[in-house]
Amino acid sequence: MDYKRSSDFDWNQDLEKYYVYLLRYSEIGLKGKKTRNQMELKLINNLSKSLQSVMDQITFIRERGRIHIISRSEIWENISRVMGLKSFSRVRVIKFVNKEELISKIRDVFIGRVNGKRFAVFTKRTGNHDFSSMDMDKLIGDALYNYSNGVDIKNPDVSIRLEIRNNLAFIILEDYEGPGGLPLGTEGKMVSLISGGIDSPVAIWLLLRRGSPVDMIFISLANPIDTKTFLQKAQILYSKWYSGYNPNIFIVDASRLITDYLFKGRMKYANVSYKRKMYEIADRIASNSECYGIITGESSGQVSSQTPENLYELSKNLNTVIHRPLIGMDKDWIISMARKIGTFNNDSAEEFCALFGTTPITKIRHEELEKDMENLKEYFPEENEIVKIKGSEIKEYLERIGNPEYEINSFESLPKDAIVFDVRDPISYKQWHADGSLKINPSELEKEMKNIEKSKDVVFYCTQGLQSAYMAGRARKMGYNAYFASEKIFKNQKSVDL
Repeated sequence: MDYKRSSDFDWNQDLEKYYVYLLRYSEIGLKGKKTRNQMELKLINNLSKSLQSVMDQITFIRERGRIHIISRSEIWENISRVMGLKSFSRVRVIKFVNKEELISKIRDVFIGRVNGKRFAVFTKRTGNHDFSSMDMDKLIGDALYNYSNGVDIKNPDVSIRLEIRNNLAFIILEDYEGPGGLPLGTEGKMVSLISGGIDSPVAIWLLLRRGSPVDMIFISLANPIDTKTFLQKAQILYSKWYSGYNPNIFIVDASRLITDYLFKGRMKYANVSYKRKMYEIADRIASNSECYGIITGESSGQVSSQTPENLYELSKNLNTVIHRPLIGMDKDWIISMARKIGTFNNDSAEEFCALFGTTPITKIRHEELEKDMENLKEYFPEENEIVKIKGSEIKEYLERIGNPEYEINSFESLPKDAIVFDVRDPISYKQWHADGSLKINPSELEKEMKNIEKSKDVVFYCTQGLQSAYMAGRARKMGYNAYFASEKIFKNQKSVDL
């Protein structure tokens, strides 16, 4: 990656046909000389990766406290997603020898724009000059006053904003916000437990913003359906915010934990002990991947497993530190951030919470959790139950897993004379259920299926299709021709004839 010093660049050339951007950072400037130099170079490197598709059209110019990019195409959207940038502006560049020349050139640019309008001048200055910023505000104001309708500092029709750096003046044409923070890759690597929900992607973003590369761990209970939901969210994070790092993504098939332990009564306090097992899986992966922390999307008191008492017990005896960036944030703030970074959607990826919430506990005692974990000590994912891909492989992997042949996407595609099971909770079933559907408890699948001939088609449905996908997968392993669906294909049907 190549860049020029400002003093080595020919600012006299015609730049009107280019897009010129002035980039600013904040925290990097507070570092010592050596660290600042390393961070500036990392920031430029990350910018170059974000602009990889147009790098043949890009020139980077570096000086203390600022980075300039000169481009043949508009690239503000790519720049705005690079961690470490506080803000940036598209600018017009004026080179000058003395203040008289600068004032004359600025007057020529704005004489038509201020005609009949009220205006204000705002100058920032760096370097050795025979004028101050306030002097320049006044001098430019005097030069344009007779062409305008006067000066209005508080509510101007036209704002003339410029940054003067040595013998160059940058007229601000348009401002953009950056994420701020530190350049990605300047702090230690971490790993995150992530779902397809709202919270964990925001938690990851906050640590990316602090300069830490973040790998991802997804615990799948209904692969590939819930895996698809997660990967779609991960793809947004990767494509928008990971400039400078290609993360490892670990997809863990934990369906055996449900079948062999939860449904067999070996998890009394499942809302807490399941999460503890997730921590243990993440702890081992973090140790093997040389990560310095585990990130979660937990917020204090948001759900039963996230009370201070439960989080205290959950965090004990792990080799890796748990980081909870959202611990003091409420749901409204988290949703607002998810919208801002582009990862928010209204689909529920927390559907399996119902499985672990049959006997939720908000203040688990140490001995209670230890007893549950003793029952789970034999479980850990086998090597063939963990898939590892890179962020750059998400799109390809999504295409590979595709839509399973046993997913029902419309009412018309329901097998004729199929037996339909409702996998949702009893209250939801009582409020509404598909005509003719039977309520089934996930833990009683084997018992219920014994009464059904294997020649019969079976369809499971739930709210989003996650639990029903899990149930259909289990039933297929038992030899049944099973399918799954979400409740919407039944709700959208005016009349259901089963």
